[in-house]
Amino acid sequence: MSSISQLKANRYKEAENKRHYFELKKLKNEHKREFELQESAHKANMKELNKSYESRISSLENDIEVKLRELRDKQKLRLNEEKVRLDEEINNLKLTHEDKVNEIKKSQENEVENLITSHKQTLDQAREKYIQEKMKWQA
Repeated sequence: MSSISQLKANRYKEAENKRHYFELKKLKNEHKREFELQESAHKANMKELNKSYESRISSLENDIEVKLRELRDKQKLRLNEEKVRLDEEINNLKLTHEDKVNEIKKSQENEVENLITSHKQTLDQAREKYIQEKMKWQA
């Protein structure tokens, strides 16, 4: 009887081992399927995040390009305005310089004329004195 009990026990043990093996296999397959579902969901989520990220980067790059272009245009406009202002300032300085040079020339010409007039008067006075002295000595 012990061998029959032993056989029954061995069969029961084998049946339990088989059942346990199939349960483990079933759990393993379920976990594998669940893992694959989670993995595919995660990959889809990552793909969506990457797409969103790339879209946002592209949008920001475009915004930055637009702002940079606007800034460059603004700077170009300011530069042109400053060039015009500088040209006007240079022209004003040239005109002012020319006016001062002309004023100095006129002043010097007047001074030379005054000196010439003064010298002529001095020479005329000296000539008159000479003539008067000469007449005194001749008379």
